[in-house]
Amino acid sequence: MAEFWALCDGLTLAYQMGLPCLEVELDAEIVVDLVLSRSMTNIDYSSLLNDCGYLNKFQQLKVNHIFREAYRCADILAKRGCSQQEDFVVLLSPPSPEFVSFVCMDAAGLYLLRRSASTLPLVAI
Repeated sequence: MAEFWALCDGLTLAYQMGLPCLEVELDAEIVVDLVLSRSMTNIDYSSLLNDCGYLNKFQQLKVNHIFREAYRCADILAKRGCSQQEDFVVLLSPPSPEFVSFVCMDAAGLYLLRRSASTLPLVAI
């Protein structure tokens, strides 16, 4: 649900900025699938999809699924947003110097593998 609200807020902001064409990348595959198919099979999601009134306002709108590891900027901003007090923030400049390097890495298509705990059973011999 948070991804839907983020999408709606982002579309609203892009429309208010006068952008005629927009490419949106989301790491929530279910949101991308529902937006692309305009599926109304899930009542909870369909009401949110209907609330995204700016979906049809762009000359060209492309919505893609992207893995979190390939989009570090969004991941960093999401983590930062968890500790902010404001409901909505528009950044007019990069939030930190290292953020610019993450933007360059994302633009170049570079990504880092995510570390996770192994789920393989440990076998003692």
